[in-house]
Amino acid sequence: MDGNRVSGTGRPLKGGRPRLTRVRPGLWSLPIPLPGPLGHVLVYVLETDAGPYLVDAGWDTEEGWSALTAGLRALGTRVEDVRGVLVTHSHLDHYGLAPRIREVSGAWVSLHALDAAGLAQFRADPASLSAALLRRAGAPEAEVRKALDDIGTRSGQDAAPPDRHLTDRERPDVPGWDLTTLWTPGHTPGHLCFWEPRHRLLLTGDHLLPRTTVGMHQPRDETDDPLGDYLETLEPLVRMEPDLVLPAHEYRYTDIAARVGEVRDHHAARTALAVSVLREGPVTAWQLAGRLRRSGSLEGLRGFPLRATVSRALVTLAHLRRLGAAREVPGPPPYWTATARLQRCPGVFPG
Repeated sequence: MDGNRVSGTGRPLKGGRPRLTRVRPGLWSLPIPLPGPLGHVLVYVLETDAGPYLVDAGWDTEEGWSALTAGLRALGTRVEDVRGVLVTHSHLDHYGLAPRIREVSGAWVSLHALDAAGLAQFRADPASLSAALLRRAGAPEAEVRKALDDIGTRSGQDAAPPDRHLTDRERPDVPGWDLTTLWTPGHTPGHLCFWEPRHRLLLTGDHLLPRTTVGMHQPRDETDDPLGDYLETLEPLVRMEPDLVLPAHEYRYTDIAARVGEVRDHHAARTALAVSVLREGPVTAWQLAGRLRRSGSLEGLRGFPLRATVSRALVTLAHLRRLGAAREVPGPPPYWTATARLQRCPGVFPG
């Protein structure tokens, strides 16, 4: 296969775009185009005597479908031959094409139960979800209306459920491959990685990208701490000492310990900054979101970047709540304040 525009780990060379690439004998990386800055999602094709199995599927667009069918054809197989689709998590750039593949091939589709339950959110109107998020963060109503004008009103996408629910440390039946599921919550409640010990390969979905620090799912209740859950998953992955990390975006890489260190430092710095803001006095999540940016404000943010920035502030506050450093006071608007413990023991918490 033509790999002359791709480096050894799959990092696009200057002027190049990701292409179908052999990662190991019988394992291929197939880029499926996406709208937006990420550009593509990497679907991994596992060859077996029974037919191909896929890790992730790509977004359900005609361009994505054409890329998938063309890539499999280049490998001497077809979508109709796919036997199973192991989806790392429920986001539609990973899950979207899976039901369509199943319809054509009869393949089974798997997902963690927590993410299967979360598929319902994609049937909701994106505008109403964004409004709820911004109001939960204490955004002024004028800012909520402005954000909704940017989004527009459109119906959500129906996402058919998977056939199988995979759990932590399960070994899905993929002939010739020794895959083990690793439950790695944070980015979504049921995010899964896949470990292949014989080849020392770790397929990480969106859990651990080489360049981008991923966002976390919104806390589901007052006890939920997506960031804390995420941080707890990192050291066990480092201890596996994979020879190669295969993420679903960007490019493959080898030094997982270094990347985990960068991710930990990033979250520690954000948490420390949030602590210092809380020590100054009560703050809404909307206000904190601006303070956590280098510019110090949300000025100029619209659409998805605005929602993601506000969401990350809420996630950071939920983490501080579990640490006993912050508490939420009902509104309107709801706001957050430092706990007495934080004020009495400044050395216990970051910042």
